[in-house]
Amino acid sequence: MKRQQSNASIQMSILLACMFVGCRTPNWWAYRSLRSVPCTSDSATSSHLQACSADNASKSPENAPRPPATPLRDEAAPKSPKDAAAISAAPAIRLASHQQNSSIDAKPKAYISAKQTEEPFKLPADLPGSETPPFNLQRKDADGKPLDAAKQKENVLKLYSDFNPLTIEPDALPDSSTGVTRLEDLQQLARENHPGLRAAAASVESARGLMIQAGLPPNPSVGYEADTVRTLNTPGYHGAYLQQTFITAQKLGLAAQAAAVDYANAEVNQRKTWVTVQSNVRRSYFQVLGARKRLVLARALSELSENAYQAQIKLVVAGDAAPYEPLQLRVLTTQARASLIRAQQDSIAAWRTLSAAVGLPNLAPSALDGRIDCPVPEVVYENALARMTAVHTDLQIAENLIGKNRTLVTLADRVPIPDLNVGFVLQRDYTFTPGTNTYNLLVGGAVPVWNRNQGNRISARAELVRSVQVVSDTENQLTAKLAPMFGTYEANRQIAKSFRTEALSDQVRAYRGIYQRYLTEPSGISFNDVIVGQQTVAGVLNQYLDVLQSQWQSTVDMGEMLQVDDLFQMGELSDVAEIPVL
Repeated sequence: MKRQQSNASIQMSILLACMFVGCRTPNWWAYRSLRSVPCTSDSATSSHLQACSADNASKSPENAPRPPATPLRDEAAPKSPKDAAAISAAPAIRLASHQQNSSIDAKPKAYISAKQTEEPFKLPADLPGSETPPFNLQRKDADGKPLDAAKQKENVLKLYSDFNPLTIEPDALPDSSTGVTRLEDLQQLARENHPGLRAAAASVESARGLMIQAGLPPNPSVGYEADTVRTLNTPGYHGAYLQQTFITAQKLGLAAQAAAVDYANAEVNQRKTWVTVQSNVRRSYFQVLGARKRLVLARALSELSENAYQAQIKLVVAGDAAPYEPLQLRVLTTQARASLIRAQQDSIAAWRTLSAAVGLPNLAPSALDGRIDCPVPEVVYENALARMTAVHTDLQIAENLIGKNRTLVTLADRVPIPDLNVGFVLQRDYTFTPGTNTYNLLVGGAVPVWNRNQGNRISARAELVRSVQVVSDTENQLTAKLAPMFGTYEANRQIAKSFRTEALSDQVRAYRGIYQRYLTEPSGISFNDVIVGQQTVAGVLNQYLDVLQSQWQSTVDMGEMLQVDDLFQMGELSDVAEIPVL
């Protein structure tokens, strides 16, 4: 028993030695796997950011030195027993420090409360702009006498600087005097130049060639044949042979018929590619319309903000407004100008996207014929579902595959039928003098004894069953895509419809009334009401523009799902409210 236990322990030791010594991975594998990874990354960026931080720290009012950054280390791997002991004691130390900090934070509550009571709205030093000196408008001279009107106006104008003029790039908002481009023109350019359509056309031609090849019979074989050479020291038989294999049971026709389905599906795929291309053109077209309308709106809001800012300065000069009020409008004007710059770049980017969708990335910008607030087609879900199930290319491809697989089942059943191999040999017999002409005839074929194409026949029938189920599965998937797509479209259409009650024009009129009343009756309305009214106008107009863009994008998505050649084939037109002119 002891000997068996000893043998077992020896075997276990050998096994463990093999596992941990003999099968150990070489220690260089990790370094070899990192050969494609660069040794450094963002070193120049780190230097730049460090210099930038140093510059900001030198400019800060509280230029206090900060402790150096602590390098990262792996606390899970102590370097010495002393480190291990320190790490094991770390939770208690952290807990003690946390309690100590809590007690420190708890002490000066009364002090903080008093400080907040003294200066409750003082900006913290960490906020940008907190170092700005106080606002000072001088209305009296050194002797305390009021300044004259001209001097007061000069002092006021010194406090408020003018804005630099912003110019709209021609590419962002092209002039319509050079001509306008219709959506139909863009679709024609895409039809002639898009590389995806050319690739789809090449795929169709490839499928046509494969269909032709599938129905071609095998070529005959021709050659030279010599038999019984040197028999009785004679030349033997010399001549030519001709062999031909005849494919029986119409198997060539069935193969060509199956390949014809692939040819038809290639044409359907070409149609699907065109639907995708024209949908991308539509999507980019309405994106450009929305971006350019947003640019016009941003320009109008920028001018509106700047006019209000200049008007408020005049009120300060006249003594009817506080000196800080134009500064609030200046902030709003700065924000409006930033929106104008962003809208300009968005318009340029939208045109570049449209050019790529057409297939001409260098297409020169031009004015587009159309408006983002045009009427949209009103789609009924039941009609959309019926059209989708009737014309969608995915369903056509799936249904075509059923016919192909039925043909392949028939072909698999006929493969065991032997093809006919016919051979003819014409020779000259030189085994005697003067010799004579002879011929041989060979007729035969394979006998289906062992291989009767059993496996392929089973596979073909299974593929037929699968293709039948794929049709239903494809219809379910398309319906699942159509349902939320229609929901998004209908929601956007109804939201846009809710603006029909002249809410946009009413909001513009309301703002004008608020500002006019503020000018004529400053005591009857506050300055904050003017700011809120201006922001409300900008918010409502931008919100409505977002709704219109979302409405058209969802309409294009519906057109792509229904695969219509014209968006307005989907239903009757539904009017939308026009964007008012500010």
